[in-house]
Amino acid sequence: MLKRILILLVLALSGCSQSGQNIGPYYIAPFPEEGRLLREAAKRDSLQLEDLTVETGPVAARGRRLTADIEVRYTDGTVVYRGTILSFPGFVDLVGHIPDSRLLSTTQEGIDLGLNGMAVGGKRRITVDRSLVCTTVKADADPGAACHLVGYDDFRNSVRKEKLLVEATLTESCLPIVLKVMPVQPPDRYVINGVAGCRDSETPKLDPTAPIWRFY
Repeated sequence: MLKRILILLVLALSGCSQSGQNIGPYYIAPFPEEGRLLREAAKRDSLQLEDLTVETGPVAARGRRLTADIEVRYTDGTVVYRGTILSFPGFVDLVGHIPDSRLLSTTQEGIDLGLNGMAVGGKRRITVDRSLVCTTVKADADPGAACHLVGYDDFRNSVRKEKLLVEATLTESCLPIVLKVMPVQPPDRYVINGVAGCRDSETPKLDPTAPIWRFY
């Protein structure tokens, strides 16, 4: 028994799970209050959010891996994307991550913010102001200016910088198991070096008394 305890202690200190998988250092610093307030202001002022189904499972939050089934339309009803997306809110890059055609572009901040606060199994209708669509495209860009929605440089799934209507069902929210996390500028963003899987976690919990625009 003592030998087994010592083995488990060594594994824990070395950053390995009992299966021998290297989970490495994973720590996301608490979000600065100023940053949280800015995100909440963006959710409140630039998004229209309507929960169609509310669940109580793991919540979509910063520093997690999210998977959702979404439909994206323009205001004239034209469907521009229907399918699954994968997102890592709070991380600016995925070093060593195999390119995935489902990966939501970091230029689509409005969709990421719209998912924030949903619980797995929940369904939400999100109207995204053009200011949070294609955030690398200037506000006074030509009407035809576009950027990609999902995938790496895949303009078959591009969207124009205009208001978007999104319906999303959250199917997963978990903590990514990573080999290394490196802080970058701005200081509330991180780079993942090597994604090895995902770990279930029940925190944070959804606060039923909080407004829909609370940032988690």
